[in-house]
Amino acid sequence: MEQHMEQSRQGMPPTVRLTPLGTWVSGRVRRLANGGGSEKGYLDDGAYTTAAIAKLRNSVGHEIGDNPDVFAWTLPDTDDRAIRGYDSTDSGTPTPQEHAIYAAVTLFALHQQSIRDLSMHTDAGVSLGLAVGRMAYGNFNENGIRGMFDRLQTANSWKELTRHARGLIRLLRRERIAINYGMLAQDLEGLRSGRARANAVRLRWGRDFQRGYGAARASDDSNS
Repeated sequence: MEQHMEQSRQGMPPTVRLTPLGTWVSGRVRRLANGGGSEKGYLDDGAYTTAAIAKLRNSVGHEIGDNPDVFAWTLPDTDDRAIRGYDSTDSGTPTPQEHAIYAAVTLFALHQQSIRDLSMHTDAGVSLGLAVGRMAYGNFNENGIRGMFDRLQTANSWKELTRHARGLIRLLRRERIAINYGMLAQDLEGLRSGRARANAVRLRWGRDFQRGYGAARASDDSNS
């Protein structure tokens, strides 16, 4: 608790405890960036991961199944329901967890595009709200960023939500600001899991935006 409070005072993201879903997504995007075993990652110009990033990037905003080539990266290789969810009717409809994983991993590919020296996933507790708040402070397009963030929060459909998320991720890529994609996946799952959980995600994003904005302003004041 004391460590958490000290981190908050310093504007640092606190340590985050990921769910099984968040842990799986973090491992997936970390492997895309850094590789694993004998497989080179995108940061090391690995041929396989470079091709995967391109396919995943082109799949942002598409329906699950439009491009089966990305299933190796977006469908969990486990029957753990805490990760992949459960389709009780065997309808073939993607679960909320599968929707969240697909969106998070494809957005990471968009975020990482053309950046070869720094992973756009961080294990620190940098939520989308915190990163966007930091980016908004002092930005010539602050009003536009705030508007896009507000539209993300109030999106009426999954397609609309991912469209606004895509716009914000492009801006974060330009500023080279990383986020925790395990956290993003958890939050996206929450947005598809009933009103109470969705509102909790929106509240946390709003708080994180204000915290990120305040930390960026405090840093600017201390350096002036």
